[in-house]
Amino acid sequence: MKIKDILLSRDHVISFEFFPPKDEKVFDNFINSFDFYSNLHPDFVSITYGAGGSTKSQTYELVKFVKENYKIPVMPHLTSLTHSKEEIYNILSSYKKIGIANILALRGDVPKDAIGFDISCVYFKNALILVEFIRKNFGDEFGICVSAYPEGYPDYKNIPLEVDYLKSKFESGGDFAITQMFFDNKFFYDFMEVCRKKSIKNEIIPGIMPITNFRQISSFATKVGTSIPKHIVDSFSKYLDDAESSEKLGIEIALEQIYDLFDNGFKKVHIYTLNRRSVIQSMVLALKTRMSLLESKSYSN
Repeated sequence: MKIKDILLSRDHVISFEFFPPKDEKVFDNFINSFDFYSNLHPDFVSITYGAGGSTKSQTYELVKFVKENYKIPVMPHLTSLTHSKEEIYNILSSYKKIGIANILALRGDVPKDAIGFDISCVYFKNALILVEFIRKNFGDEFGICVSAYPEGYPDYKNIPLEVDYLKSKFESGGDFAITQMFFDNKFFYDFMEVCRKKSIKNEIIPGIMPITNFRQISSFATKVGTSIPKHIVDSFSKYLDDAESSEKLGIEIALEQIYDLFDNGFKKVHIYTLNRRSVIQSMVLALKTRMSLLESKSYSN
């Protein structure tokens, strides 16, 4: 099933992002316990792809496992920067062969160990080229998701330029977008206002990252150009070495962020799970309750 059709047919959508563990034993444990996530009934899941294809085989194996064993639409990430046209074609063909109907098309980062890497010499210099390549070679075989940056792409931090680029990705064949994580909804609302002014009508799903390890997420946020509001920084300052309290606080903050999105008409969210079982379970149970209350209120009015 194409995810774009799910988005059109459902008022609320909750989806998960997972990463494929590199360690073989951890990977096996993850797939052997995947019933846990399935029982939370996500509308779809996405599977990440390490920089430079560093998790290429694990990504494929996890995608194949979910496709063959569960009725959950699964969307592999595909980062193209370090790949040739032939390699990308072969990867997409392998997904087509096993019945995958959705791809998250990304440029990807330069691998840390890529000495002397020259981006000017590669074919897939950006995700737009990848989107065009998929549509040219596979037509409508795949639904295509693209990325969006509510605070601007970290290399240039320019919202009008980011929105123009996003529009180009949609016009070239992208169906919907998932945003980079953000922690202040005002960035998302302002971004969506610019998108509306540019006549973008494609679905843009907010990506939500629960902060359960503040040091880890703060470091990643700096890398991708995401700001963390001072009140959140201050809230975590007293729990930096208290994992249990940090997790609880992170869940509370993420839920409040999603509730605010729901209240402002954005009822579809993609949760960056970091494969954290307890976190995702707590969040989904709370969100399902909130969604039921909203739906019952809607029917009573």
